[in-house]
Amino acid sequence: MAARRKPALICCGAALAAAVVLAAVFTALYFTVLRPRPPRVTATVVGTRVSAFALIPSPALNLTFDVAVAAYNPNRAAFEYGEVVTVVRYHGDAVGEAVVPRGEVGARASAEVRAAVEVDAVEVFSSPYFPLEGIAGALPFETATTVAGKAVVLGVLKIRASSVVTCGVTVFPLRKETTSPQCTSTVHVG
Repeated sequence: MAARRKPALICCGAALAAAVVLAAVFTALYFTVLRPRPPRVTATVVGTRVSAFALIPSPALNLTFDVAVAAYNPNRAAFEYGEVVTVVRYHGDAVGEAVVPRGEVGARASAEVRAAVEVDAVEVFSSPYFPLEGIAGALPFETATTVAGKAVVLGVLKIRASSVVTCGVTVFPLRKETTSPQCTSTVHVG
C-alpha cells in the first residue's frame, strides 16, 4: 500500500508547489504591474475675461473664468470619471458653476477638459464685501473643481479616486487683470 501512496503524494506535492509558484507570480505581478494607482488631477484657472465692470450709475460685472482640468492615468486600464464640476465662490458664496460631461482617460494616457464659468453678477453685488472691494478694485474669488471616477484592472481590481482642486485668484476688474492662481489639490483614494 505504501507503494500506491507514493505517486499520489508526489502528485499532490507537485500540484501544491505549482499553486505556490503561481500565487507568488500573481502576487509579484499585482505589486509591480497591475496594482491600481490613483490618477493625477490638476486644475487651474487659465484665463479670466472681464468684459464689463462699472459701479456708477448702476453696478455691472461681466466676468468669466476659464478653467482647465488635466488628468494623467498611470494605470493599465482606462479611468472613467463622472461629471467634472467647477464652482466659483466669492467669500464662500457660490457665484458661478460649470459642469463638464463624464468621460474617460485611456490607460497610461492624459486628457484635458476645459470649462468656462460665468460669474453671476447679482450674487457678487449682493455680498456685503462688494462695496469696499469694488471701490478698491480687487475682487477675491475661489474656484473649486471636483473630479471622481474609477479604474478597473482586469475586471477585478478596482480603484476609486476623487480629487478636489481649489484655486484662489484675485481679479482687478478696472485693469482687466488677475493674479496668478494659487492652487491646492487633494486626492482621496478608496
